[in-house]
Amino acid sequence: MLRRKHFWFGLLVSLGFLGVFLYRTDFTGISKAFGQADYALALASVPLYFLGFWLRTIRWRLLLRPVADVPSLRLYPVVLIGLMANNVLPARVGEIVRAYLVGERQGVSKSSALGTIAVDRVFDGLTLVAILGTVTAFSGSDARVTGIGVGTAGLFAGAAGVLVLLAFSPGWGKRWLLRLLSWLPASLEAAALRPVDAFLEGLGSLRSPSVLLQAGALSLLSWLTEAAMYYIVGQAFSLDVSFHVYLLVTAAANLALSVLASPGGVGPFEVTTQAILIDLFSVPEPTASAYAIVLHAILLAPVIVVGFALLWAAQLSLSEALGGPRLPPKALPAPPTVE
Repeated sequence: MLRRKHFWFGLLVSLGFLGVFLYRTDFTGISKAFGQADYALALASVPLYFLGFWLRTIRWRLLLRPVADVPSLRLYPVVLIGLMANNVLPARVGEIVRAYLVGERQGVSKSSALGTIAVDRVFDGLTLVAILGTVTAFSGSDARVTGIGVGTAGLFAGAAGVLVLLAFSPGWGKRWLLRLLSWLPASLEAAALRPVDAFLEGLGSLRSPSVLLQAGALSLLSWLTEAAMYYIVGQAFSLDVSFHVYLLVTAAANLALSVLASPGGVGPFEVTTQAILIDLFSVPEPTASAYAIVLHAILLAPVIVVGFALLWAAQLSLSEALGGPRLPPKALPAPPTVE
């Protein structure tokens, strides 16, 4: 029932934002912009997207190492399957899929893995906020973008603060987490003790300054790589804007996806990209709208195809990856990539 509610809520979010996007779209002009694009150049940017997630996989390995040292090549398909699930399902359930798969296939506590994934997501949020703040500060961007950055910064800074507090004071954190679970029946509350301990164990990487430094550097490098992909797709549409504009689009659009849990970010991504290019940098509306549509399609389609292919190769269904009836464990194959 809860999953069904999440689905309908995510669908309504997507439809609402798509309505806003279509309201601003000049259909005659956009068809011309589609016709003038260099799609070979746009598709040439796809390897950069997978490279960005390879860097985030290395970061996740660092965060997971206090719990279990799993090779990056084994984690990479898990990351891609989780991303695929985020693209086709609402409420970012791909993070739960990641925790489930690494638990089932690598023998890691699922609750501990979920703790590392929470830290992983906070790193992404804080990095995007830092990029957004830096770009707006030095480019003189619109106050509305700055307001979005400040609000989102507060959200991710608060989440980071809570995780750090839990990492350095696990006893205090356990008491408060159990207090939050006290509304459960007594039998379920007792069963929650072990997952709570495992979740707190997954936050252990936050106590290592060297891990934090390396994870921060990998976060920045991975998002700069994705911004380079946005830039190449922009060249395919002959967008006459500087690289810092693509950094702004990367940060603002992905932060919007973090807050608005629609399947694949369809709707919020297009509206955010369209608004930044048109309202802040005077890109012609048809070109900006066509760019937003094609860019998002390139971000979604390859990962969905690869994610389902990896599930098929591992003899898993999406339902099983969400915690359904399990098949005998089989190693997830590493996708063709170059480290």
